Amino acid sequence: MAETVVFSILTEAIVSEAIQRISVLLIDEATSLISVTGDVEYLRNELRRMQGFLKRAACTSKHEHDEYVHIWLAELREVACEIEDALEIYIVKMDSSYVKAFHLRSLQKRINSIKKKIKDIFESKDKYEIKLGSVEPGEASTSGAEPMRSDPVYDDEEGDDLVGMDHRASILKIQLMEEKGNHLCVVPIVGMGGLGKTTLAKKVYNDSEVKQYFDCCVWVLISQEYVPRHVFSEILIQVGFFRSQRAINDSEKRKQKAEMLEEMKKEREILKTMKESDLITFIKNELKGKRFLVVLDDIWRKDDWDSIRKIFPNEKMGSRVVFTTRSKDVALHADQNNLTIEPPLLTLEESLRLLHRRAFPREHCCPTEFEGMGKEMVEKCGGLPLAIVVLGGILRTKTSTDERKKVKRDVNSHLSKNGVQQMLALSYHDLPYYLKLCFLYLGNFPKDMEIPRKKLIHLWIAEGLIVTGSTTRRQTMEEIAEEYLRELIDRCMVQVEKKDYKGSGVKTCRMHDLMRDFCVSKAREDDFFEVIQPEDQKHRPMVSCFPTEHTSTTQRRRIALHPGCDFDTSQMHPHLRSLLCFDVSPLSLVHILRSKNLRLLRVLDFGFTERARKCNVPTEIGSLILLRYLGLRNARKVKLPCSIGNLRSLGTIDLRDNDEVALPAEILRLTRLEHLLLPFDTCFSHSFSWGIHLLSDTTHIQTLKYIRFGPLLLKHKMVRSELTRLQNLGVQFKSNEEVRQLFTSPNFDLKKLQSLHMLLLSVDAFTSLQPLSECIILSKLFLDGKISDKNVDCPGHHNLESLPTSLTKLILTDSSLREDPMAALEKLPNLSFLRLHNSYSGSEMVCSQGSFRKLETLQLVSLKKVTEWRVELGSIIAMRNLKRLHIKHMPELRMIPEGLRCITTLRELKISEMRRSFEDRLRVSDGIEGVDFGKVRLVSSISFSSTLPSI
Repeated sequence: MAETVVFSILTEAIVSEAIQRISVLLIDEATSLISVTGDVEYLRNELRRMQGFLKRAACTSKHEHDEYVHIWLAELREVACEIEDALEIYIVKMDSSYVKAFHLRSLQKRINSIKKKIKDIFESKDKYEIKLGSVEPGEASTSGAEPMRSDPVYDDEEGDDLVGMDHRASILKIQLMEEKGNHLCVVPIVGMGGLGKTTLAKKVYNDSEVKQYFDCCVWVLISQEYVPRHVFSEILIQVGFFRSQRAINDSEKRKQKAEMLEEMKKEREILKTMKESDLITFIKNELKGKRFLVVLDDIWRKDDWDSIRKIFPNEKMGSRVVFTTRSKDVALHADQNNLTIEPPLLTLEESLRLLHRRAFPREHCCPTEFEGMGKEMVEKCGGLPLAIVVLGGILRTKTSTDERKKVKRDVNSHLSKNGVQQMLALSYHDLPYYLKLCFLYLGNFPKDMEIPRKKLIHLWIAEGLIVTGSTTRRQTMEEIAEEYLRELIDRCMVQVEKKDYKGSGVKTCRMHDLMRDFCVSKAREDDFFEVIQPEDQKHRPMVSCFPTEHTSTTQRRRIALHPGCDFDTSQMHPHLRSLLCFDVSPLSLVHILRSKNLRLLRVLDFGFTERARKCNVPTEIGSLILLRYLGLRNARKVKLPCSIGNLRSLGTIDLRDNDEVALPAEILRLTRLEHLLLPFDTCFSHSFSWGIHLLSDTTHIQTLKYIRFGPLLLKHKMVRSELTRLQNLGVQFKSNEEVRQLFTSPNFDLKKLQSLHMLLLSVDAFTSLQPLSECIILSKLFLDGKISDKNVDCPGHHNLESLPTSLTKLILTDSSLREDPMAALEKLPNLSFLRLHNSYSGSEMVCSQGSFRKLETLQLVSLKKVTEWRVELGSIIAMRNLKRLHIKHMPELRMIPEGLRCITTLRELKISEMRRSFEDRLRVSDGIEGVDFGKVRLVSSISFSSTLPSI
């Protein structure tokens, strides 16, 4: 029945995706669909009714109907995709044909057929008595299984292995027995499935000192199917509601285990007759006046915690509640004292130690011939303790080298068969329907790849995976997608790889290898996408990925080709919507775009092999009128054809990571273009010059990076506020006069900018930054080029004093400032990231007392004449939140400031291309501390690289 629930939720996700796409088509293709608008809206409403019906579907009332339900739900998915296909095929044919009446009759005939199919599907439900329950996914059923006796004293002692967790066990023990907090404290342990959360809690729970410290100890399994009555009954039994708490020594516990479990079963039957409110009252009475420890294993939802929290009396007894969870959101909700513990993945060394301990428990060390083999195996476990423990258990039964080699050849298969995938699947099954497809989509990316947050969000939107109706607030698609990603991270299903410059947001993310393996397996099983990766091609022929005949329109609508794989264009699916190629030749792009099976494509993303010399995109790309995302990268030169102007649905063009880009003027016809991303040093074709005015019709544009300011600006009449949605701008200027023209342009709204990068290519200088003060929400600013110290528009003021107070990230490069910039920059109240690169030609820099209060990252690069940098001491510490400091190529700097000694937050210090004499003052050599080492004694990470010789 659980499989039926999952299948139902996935079907709802497919239906929701179809609704979203049809809604977009009704807006974007209103002209093409005007003759059938009524029919299309009818089909959309039918899908909405299906969606509402599926939300109520949880499980069948009879086991024998499971197969029927699967078939029935598959038919719903099929008809949702068929509706989408019918409309998009019609739009494409109408665009390329003059025989419009014929195509209209064909569509109406197909719509009538779909209507009949929908009617037949729901009639078959009644005919075969297919009944779906009314319990929401994730809700508990009152008939759910009761929690088993879960006191960890009865668990297998092998679960006590705490390799790599000793430090966190010590922290947890201190938090439980700390006398400072007399009130009830909550300590969440959070992490992905299989990370060892329960093992950590169990080790501390069974500690003899902990047991003696508390008057009463309780351990209860919560799980996804949380039933308050069952949990409350279990707590009552363990706190001694029927008699004083049981104490059984080790020699007796196994002998009496069955007997006691039977007795507790009878006690639960008695408690079943009580009201829930009575159970809560009894628990409070039993716990009143006691110092208790309660461990709640596996809480999934905030509502579950809120339900349990009310049963605990909040007396000044030093009681503690520990719970394990896969949700950071639940942990944050419950933990008011910042006590959350998140166990890390094991290092390679720790992984090997755990594997050896499990595989060879009776030997002091592992066999010599196994050492290299073991390393290869644990690398596939990705530091996940559960996977290593399972693998060790399998190897324990293998006595010969040949048997162990067989295990090594297919580690993933063994882990899957032995419960690891099922453990990870629990998190997937708990996802709401609108997150399921977004999660599965992550499996498209190659193993270990850092996935850029912005790119992922743009792809989700282009694929139609963002459900605008999933929130009651008025949000943009980007904002909703950001929330989706954050929720997947909070559920520990996606890992943050790199944080943004603020240190709190996400720059790149990735999936744990085993989570990704599950993701790819599930996506293939549900025909969501097909990943072609080298390990698959070793075991199966290429043709199996792309059968020439398809029985279902839902099959393989998305394909991802990973590096090292060949691509057979002759067998692409005719209903293909998405094609991601991470490592192919430009010639392959030509062959692919000339295929007739791509007319319905929405996403095309290509990474070329080993810096391709040249990529001339063929004119056939102009036939992909439904394309919403185009990405081409890693070529020395990319040239787009004039036919690109036909792609009226295109929302994102990503041509970064190329050396030279040639753009035709026809690109200005793309009125739905939202993000145009070009290389920073883009070389435009001679016949094409950018001017902000040229985009006057492209009112959807939000991101424009990087363009060259065009001289045609002066030759055209301006229309005020045309670029009302522009948020991110990167622009190159030939002179300061062009900068002035940009700032004074009536169709350019500075107040909407969030990110701005300006590069001045000439010997001119930015003479006035005063207009930037109007950028009231500008967060990131990059100024590349000379900056006058004096502001021509505000005599007597430093030019940098005009920068907006909203700035959180600032980069100044090649500024040639003569006056110390710190005096002006330290007044920016929200600045968290500052990089000065060859931007100051003076000899002294001073950070005054109390300055840079929010600065977390400071990078000082190529300030070649600076000999002294002072951080003034006083009652208010300067840079008191600084976490990262990078000093690079400042050959005249003699020492780091004395004021750094007072900055206790500094955790990372990088010294690059500095004099040996400077470094020696910070080093500890042969136990002897350098002169300045005391200033950075508390810094946990200090690194030196590319040392310059002393003078």
